Amino acid sequence: MTTKQKAFWFHYNKPLSLQKKKNMLTVHFNGACHFVEGLDCGVPIKTRNRKSQPRCVMIGKATQITILNEIAVIS
Repeated sequence: MTTKQKAFWFHYNKPLSLQKKKNMLTVHFNGACHFVEGLDCGVPIKTRNRKSQPRCVMIGKATQITILNEIAVIS
């Protein structure tokens, strides 16, 4: 049995980074939005340019995303 991959995307979150005084990313997956300090990405990703903010996002497909110590582990 194979687990179905779902789309995810992430981007730099400038307002939250300024507020917390450290780099923060926003990861969108399976209808949820997660704020993390970093990523451990084990799947292929590519850029997507948008006309609205955020202008540049990274997209891919994953079977799961786990948050460990403010790091998103994408597989």
